[in-house]
This record gives sequence, C-alpha cells and structure tokens, in this order.
Amino acid sequence: TGAVVFVCVLFFLIDRNDIRDRLISLTGRQRFHTTTRALNDAAQRVSSYLLMQLIVNVTYGIPIALGLFLIGVPNAGLWGLLCAILRFVPYLGPILGAALPIVLSFAVFEGWAQPLLTLALFLVMEIISNNLIEPWLYASSTGLSKTAIILASVFWAWLWGGIGLLLATPLTVCLAVIGKYIPQLSFLDVLLGTRSAMAPSDQFYQRLLAFREDEAATVAREFLKEHSLVELCDLLLVPALIQIKAG
Repeated sequence: TGAVVFVCVLFFLIDRNDIRDRLISLTGRQRFHTTTRALNDAAQRVSSYLLMQLIVNVTYGIPIALGLFLIGVPNAGLWGLLCAILRFVPYLGPILGAALPIVLSFAVFEGWAQPLLTLALFLVMEIISNNLIEPWLYASSTGLSKTAIILASVFWAWLWGGIGLLLATPLTVCLAVIGKYIPQLSFLDVLLGTRSAMAPSDQFYQRLLAFREDEAATVAREFLKEHSLVELCDLLLVPALIQIKAG
C-alpha cells in the first residue's frame, strides 16, 4: 500500500498541471473561478500544514538532542534528528523515536538517574508539543478543528492503516475545502472546519431556549469583545428576540 501511494503521489506531482487543468475542465466554464479558488485554497492549507509540521518537528528535535547531550546519552544529535524525522508519522513516530534513546540509556548507564532523566525529557517535550504547540499551529494552518484532526486520524488509520495515518490531515483538508466550495457538501465544512457552526444570534437564542443563562451571557460577552454595544443589540439581542417571538 505504501508503495502504491508513493507511486501515485510521484506521478500526481509530475503531472500536477495537467491534472489541475482536467479537474477545472470537468467543472465547466461557469465554475472556473470557484474551482481555481478551491484548488488554491487546498494547496495553501496543505503547504501550511507541512511547513508547520516541519517547524514543530525541529522545535522538538533540537531540545531532545540538547537534553540527551546534557544527560550523557551517546549520539545525542543523531537521536534528536531521528526523533524529528519520525514525528512526520503521526502518533506512532514519536513513540518509536523516544523508545530507542530510552532503551539505550538503560543499556549504557548503570544507575537509574540517567534513564529516568531521559524518560522525563521525552514526557515533558511530548506534553509541551502535543498540548501547546501542535493544536495551535495545526488548527490555524489547516483550517480544521482539533476534534476533526483527531477523528480524521482515527478514520483514515482504520481505512488504510499506517499510510492512512500519514495522509490523514492532508486528505481531511481536501474534504473540508470541497465542503466549503460545493454547496451540496457544505456539511463537511461544518463538521471539519474551524468556523463557528452557528451564528452568534443563534447561539444566544439556543442557550436561552435551553435555560442556560450563564452560557448565553458568555456568548454575549465574547461578542462584545469584538463589537460595540449598539452592534450587540442589533446583531445579537434583537435577532434572538425575534426568534423568541416567532417561536
């Protein structure tokens, strides 16, 4: 499967201009503008994701190499580089990258101090990377919600195994872009995208309808951070009151 995916990607890249023209031609002349915007949007999102992934991996590999060097693990630079490369494979890559230096530390050092420090180094870096750096950079660069990224990884891994896990985010980005530009598939953009699924006035009305006054007040406060009091009344309160009267 990996070989098939590699060959397909290679030929897609070689003939990318011809494939792009064929896709645009299939949509018809009336939709040239929309199709071109969709392709450019997908390309920009995937490129941004790969760039952010490179930044995350580098900011992970350098501290790992420095930490292993200070601990005294042999070939610290090699392990840092290997960890950065393996992180391109989601979820499984970090485990493999951490396992090798940890096992080596147990084999090289006689006491428990250095192996435990090595283990603690990887745990701290994983916590920082997974909970702070990755969600912030990946969500902003791909236009996908954090939940969508996790569920997409589970789905594509179930469908195609390790290759699906590797391609999960780019494939999901393409699905979200399709949902953004094709009205019949707009549910994909709602499910996967980062934009709010409901207008602020609808959120405010729904919270009141569910007797969640505290959540309704939170919606109003968040809206007021970016809008004036007059806009709050015109765009949030009045539409909600109209819905309440109509209901």
